[in-house]
Amino acid sequence: MIQRISPDQARLGMFVTSVGGSWLSHPFWRSRFKLTSQREVDRLRTSSAEFVEIDTDLGFGPVEKEATQLKSGRGRVGRIGENVERSLPRKALSFAANMNAEFRAEHARANRTVARAKSVVSEIFSAARLGKDVPVAQALALVAEINRLFDRGEHLLIEMVRMKTADEYTHLHSVAVCALMLKFARHLEMTEAEIRECGLAGLMHDVGKMHIPSALLHKPGALEDDEFELIRSHVTKGHSILKGVASLPAGAVEVAHLHHERIDGSGYPFGLSGEQIPQIARMAAICDVYDALTSNRSYKKAWLPAQAMQEMLALNNHFDGELTQKFAESIDIFNSLPQSDQDSERLAKAR
Repeated sequence: MIQRISPDQARLGMFVTSVGGSWLSHPFWRSRFKLTSQREVDRLRTSSAEFVEIDTDLGFGPVEKEATQLKSGRGRVGRIGENVERSLPRKALSFAANMNAEFRAEHARANRTVARAKSVVSEIFSAARLGKDVPVAQALALVAEINRLFDRGEHLLIEMVRMKTADEYTHLHSVAVCALMLKFARHLEMTEAEIRECGLAGLMHDVGKMHIPSALLHKPGALEDDEFELIRSHVTKGHSILKGVASLPAGAVEVAHLHHERIDGSGYPFGLSGEQIPQIARMAAICDVYDALTSNRSYKKAWLPAQAMQEMLALNNHFDGELTQKFAESIDIFNSLPQSDQDSERLAKAR
């Protein structure tokens, strides 16, 4: 059952489904999560959130009677002391053990999915490089597996792939964009088929990079003009690889071709603008750049999620402004930080 409480009623074991207020009013980057540490509870209690909605079927409910007694001072001191000193430690220890076990189980599930994702993406990229059939069935199975994690309210996978090393970037970037596209589509309340298509599009959006020299993709310094043009060609190469795959949804092919188009017409390969760019490609552009900015690359350090999101929201000439706001809501980015002009320039040149 969904129940609305005040932030100061938060306690360990509650399953949060929504935090009220603006996206700057509290420090949580996701909207559905279980409170598994006292640090999370304290951050929520001291935030400026207007309210918290919890699901008592998935976690603990509020202890309203005890909270009222403690605040008002009603009841005998000895009895309250007895409750705090004797009953709560046993409950807390039992609960902490359960929470640790749940976290370990969630972490293990996410870890297994990431391992499978690496294998599937490797197969996709290998097939693309060798001119073989792209394994669409395996890709769809992976998309479904990631989506099931989100059905459970589990989001560790996104954090795990965001912490990828520069060497892991090419493969795990595709997994990250897949996961972000799934969350985005779910937030927009798309149909199941559309959600699946978005996830598949995210997974395959950079398949054309298999025909770009690896040394160039990981070059630590600035690109020469001819090198940048070669990297830009990955969108047409990706389109060529995917357009002949009969079992692939049209949206996945569009995203491979158009995820570097920009709202103001400054993108490539065609310089499309506004509504000329299909919505799924506008969504992919946001997810692609967000993950690029929040990942360690050979030529830059990762930005904090809030840093990246703040800058992207400010650059409404690059991205669909309404969709960018919806994306920010879907991943719940908070605690915006100031940016420099150099950061804006790097955003415009995100590879």
